[in-house]
Amino acid sequence: MKHPVLLLLLLLALPLRAQHADVHPDTLLAEARRHLGTPYRWAGSSPKGFDCAGFTRYVFGRFSIDLPHSSAAQHPVGTPVEKGCWCPGDLVFFSGRAIQGPIGHVGIVVEADSATFRFIHAAVGGGIRISHSTEDYYARRYRGSCRIINTH
Repeated sequence: MKHPVLLLLLLLALPLRAQHADVHPDTLLAEARRHLGTPYRWAGSSPKGFDCAGFTRYVFGRFSIDLPHSSAAQHPVGTPVEKGCWCPGDLVFFSGRAIQGPIGHVGIVVEADSATFRFIHAAVGGGIRISHSTEDYYARRYRGSCRIINTH
């Protein structure tokens, strides 16, 4: 190989697609729920205050799973999940202020059925809370989901 360093850099830049079988969704969600009511803090990534991606990064990081601190950067991580196939522990993504805009928000599925899900997330003005995918704001902004941990 002529350029082994270049190859290594390219491999490191690829999105992580591994699932972590050693983390049970209930354990992950128990950690997430411990932070209910924690205030929203722009760029926050600690129990003193979280933004959405800082929260998901912190929760998964407690189980040695490193996620980027950006909802858009977290989107390609893990295995894509089709709409209606959500499981507790999956990440769910939404556009930001612009309904048809780029990904700007992320949360963790708490419970789901084939049509809807509830998710825990850091909301501006509400801090860490649980919301429902049928709430108008989130229903119009849903952009996809991915699986980081093995849910079966």
